[in-house]
Amino acid sequence: MRRLSVADIMRETGLSRATVDRVLNGRDKVHDRTRAVVEETLAKLRSGGKKPPKPLIADIALRVGRGLMGQMRAAWGASAAQGAFHDLHLADETGVLRCVEALCRDVSRPLILTAKNSDRLVTVLANARVKGKRVIALVSDLPPVARDGFVGLDDRSAGQTAAFLIGRMLGDRPTTVGVVLGNIAFRCHEDREIGFRTGLRAHFPRVVISGEAQGEDSADLTRKAVNRLLAEYPALGAIYNVGGGNGGMVDALKAAGRAADILVVGHEVNPVTAPLLRSGAMDFAIAGVPRDLLSAALRMAAGTEQGTGKDVQHLDFGVYTRFNLPSFATGD
Repeated sequence: MRRLSVADIMRETGLSRATVDRVLNGRDKVHDRTRAVVEETLAKLRSGGKKPPKPLIADIALRVGRGLMGQMRAAWGASAAQGAFHDLHLADETGVLRCVEALCRDVSRPLILTAKNSDRLVTVLANARVKGKRVIALVSDLPPVARDGFVGLDDRSAGQTAAFLIGRMLGDRPTTVGVVLGNIAFRCHEDREIGFRTGLRAHFPRVVISGEAQGEDSADLTRKAVNRLLAEYPALGAIYNVGGGNGGMVDALKAAGRAADILVVGHEVNPVTAPLLRSGAMDFAIAGVPRDLLSAALRMAAGTEQGTGKDVQHLDFGVYTRFNLPSFATGD
């Protein structure tokens, strides 16, 4: 069979050479639907016109912040996967467990899941896996007994990156910083905090964590928690938010008159955080590409990663500022 060319894809899709080239080379500034059209056409041409494989039928249930939720929903809609998307934003443990129990009744459909690590949840997932259910943890890992694989960032490295940014920006002088916690029942939050603490201790011992605020990924709870943190430690030089609720954090900084003189590092670049970065209310955001995270989870859910010996896949992450906001920040 002859080698496929860009012209072949252009002819089938009606897209320009520049657009096809951006998709094939993984560049930004391509809409998810356009990317999906090119990828489906490429698969069709490679199969010699044969009937394409059946789409993956799976379910996805996410207990994540509102900004990331929107990005994941858009990526799910642009994918070829079929199944149900479950928005568990701010759902309590009982609500999450009820949803997961219902989804585990059909063991034939893989489940992609982001949730807190709890004994009850682990038991439900472990029992379902014994019956043949395939479970992929996304963004936040779960114990191996509860999942077949994990797709996300190396969150300890992400926390160490936050420590490096703050330590280098504040300079070699005694400084106190605060940490905004989501919930350590999320493995990603726990790992980020551990990475941050070990990073400061190893490389910037004069930068000391003096206080914590529990935000639970809620803008309102984060605002109240950061208000208390600033009242107790008014001399903080920086804040690192390991989770969501960034809008509430910034509201608290503004109310305290600290929005312009405190260094802020957080996670994710989305319609919630992008305006905060543009305005200077957040200085740095550490993030992976939501579309890539979901695509890798879908491949793992389909079993196409089986035989590689990899049940954990860490994707690359970047550090973003107001000057280098990526296209996925607004869903473009």
